[in-house]
Amino acid sequence: MHCERCNQGERLPVRRATIAERDGKVAVVLEVPMEECPACGDRWLTWDVAGRLDAMLSAMLAADLEVATRHFDQPDRTAA
Repeated sequence: MHCERCNQGERLPVRRATIAERDGKVAVVLEVPMEECPACGDRWLTWDVAGRLDAMLSAMLAADLEVATRHFDQPDRTAA
């Protein structure tokens, strides 16, 4: 699929880190699946990935840790 932003590249599947910061805490999720334009660098997430990533980052930032890291495919240890 062509990039909607620059119309110069084909969107490619990649895995990248995503970082969030709130109230002096940092959360890093590694290997997040997404598509990226090699020409302009714009990135896209599917709705499923975005929802899961949002839940992961929120839980990580709510924890009593200054810096938290996780791999996207790592099972959720807080789920019952």
